[in-house]
Amino acid sequence: MAVKTNVEYHAVQKEIAFAQGEIKALEDKELELMVAADELTAAAKKAEQELAAQLKATEADRKATAAQHGELQTALDRMTTERATLVAGMNKQQLALFEQVSRKRNGIGMSEARAGVCTICHVRLRPQVFNSARRNDSILQCDHCNRILYFVPAPAAAAPPDASPQSAS
Repeated sequence: MAVKTNVEYHAVQKEIAFAQGEIKALEDKELELMVAADELTAAAKKAEQELAAQLKATEADRKATAAQHGELQTALDRMTTERATLVAGMNKQQLALFEQVSRKRNGIGMSEARAGVCTICHVRLRPQVFNSARRNDSILQCDHCNRILYFVPAPAAAAPPDASPQSAS
C-alpha cells in the first residue's frame, strides 16, 4: 500500500513473482520427496517380505540339515560299532599295517587292482603282483603308493535276452 510509483509497483510485483516461484519450487521439491518416500516405503515392505521368505527358507534348511546331521550321526555310531566288532576279530599285524598305510595316505589305505593298474596312483602293477592280487588270498601292497591291493572280480555276464528257457517234456 505504500507504493507510490509505477516502478515501485513493478518491483513489488517482481518480488511477489520471485517469492511465488520459490514457493512453487519448494512445493515441487516436497512433492518429489513425498513420491520418493512412498517408493522407499514400498521397497522397504517388499524387502521385509523377501527377508521373511528368506528366513523361512533358512529355517527350513536349518531343520533339514539338523535332521540330516542326526541321521549321519546315527549312521556313524552304527558304523563305529560295526567297525569295532570287525576289528576285534582281525589279525593285529594286518590291522596295524592297514592303519599305518591309512595314516600315511590321508585315510585311504586300500586300492583296487583293476586291469593290472593300481586305481589310486595309476601305476601299472607287475604281472605277478596283479595275479596274486586277483587271488585275494594274501595282503599285497602297491609298489608305488604302498596301499593294500584288493581285486573285485567282474560280474558274470548275463544270459542273452533272446535265449528262451527249455520246457520239460
